[in-house]
Amino acid sequence: MSDAEVTGDADSVAQFVADLRKLRLAAGSPTLARLQHDTGISRTVLSEAFSGRHLPSTRTVDGIARACGGDPAAWIDRRDALAQARRAAAAPAEGQGTVDTGEEPAAAGPEQAPSIPRRTAGWLMAAAFLIGAAVSGATAAVVATQILSVQAAGAANGAPQIEVASGEDPALTECLDDARVVSGDTRADNSLLEVVWSDKCQAGWGRITRYDGLAMGNTVTIAIYPQTAPHGPDRQEATEHDVQGAYTALVVRPSPETLLCAEGSLTIDGTRIDLGDPLCV
Repeated sequence: MSDAEVTGDADSVAQFVADLRKLRLAAGSPTLARLQHDTGISRTVLSEAFSGRHLPSTRTVDGIARACGGDPAAWIDRRDALAQARRAAAAPAEGQGTVDTGEEPAAAGPEQAPSIPRRTAGWLMAAAFLIGAAVSGATAAVVATQILSVQAAGAANGAPQIEVASGEDPALTECLDDARVVSGDTRADNSLLEVVWSDKCQAGWGRITRYDGLAMGNTVTIAIYPQTAPHGPDRQEATEHDVQGAYTALVVRPSPETLLCAEGSLTIDGTRIDLGDPLCV
């Protein structure tokens, strides 16, 4: 499929993924192992992207497009347009109440307060109706403002806006929407150790990238865990072969005071190279 065919008036996740499969086919149907090597994205994530069950992440679409000879910018624009359309469709129609779609509503503007859980939002709407029937509009506005302030304070104190569980692949969640690198450090053998964090999910994951050009025949190992339980059930670890980089599954922070720590290692010709002290944030 040519890059000119990337855009279209009518689009859907199913059509988008079908076209991704056509792009892969036109590139000679590279194996998942080959794509993993070329993109640094795990075979599990790549397989999920081609399955059509979810809209692939921007990072995954970019990697596939580059590996298969497509125009990354055009594919990412199309992917982001689909994501925006899904968020718009999830927004409740005016006057029809809140509809639980499983997706976060689009932000109303730069000053918008943190999102409110949908069940709480429904309760607030019902409460506002009853208050409006009993008291003046001014009093109702004061009460509603107080309730919203409590919700905003909860978010500021570490309450997640998106419910996820430790062990989930961050590439398959909405945590990517506000993900950012909160700490990174160059380590041995020209490698980069990072912790990626999502405020909305109150969860993080570890990521490691090697820049030594020695991926083939070697491995990358990355782990992340709560500092209070380095080897507890929430520890997430990943080892990938023949890749330049790897990332872990999510770890949901147990409490606002708990640090998350990432550590990693490389192998070169079968020799393990530890990347030093954990990186904690």
